Amino acid sequence: MNLSVRQATIAAALLLSTSVDAFVPAATQKCHATTTTSLNIFGGLKGAFANDDSLGAAKNEGLTNGPRYNENVTVNGKPVPKVVVDQKISQVCASARVKVPYNCQNGECGTCMVKINGRKAKACVSKVPSGKCAIETL
Repeated sequence: MNLSVRQATIAAALLLSTSVDAFVPAATQKCHATTTTSLNIFGGLKGAFANDDSLGAAKNEGLTNGPRYNENVTVNGKPVPKVVVDQKISQVCASARVKVPYNCQNGECGTCMVKINGRKAKACVSKVPSGKCAIETL
């Protein structure tokens, strides 16, 4: 390794200008820091999930007045309890354990035809009305 005269002069000046303490290993330097095994990771989050009293009482989640149920739903003459208005007919038939064949699931093929109150409808896209609903499979 060839050093130029200028580089050698700069290196010598740096070595002479630094104090001896800079070359002492860190382990031999006296340090009064205390160590602890506690990480305290979640200490800053103590109050993050506390209730805020200025918000008032907690409200019930979900629908404000609850779902609207239709208790007048039958599938092939069998009553089905707790059917929600606007629920898909395919879900009602599944909860009644009545098999309805499906193909496209979007009302294009007509495989899932059923009768709702005597009128033909597609079970995959039709919804439960708020009144009487008699579903008959074909």
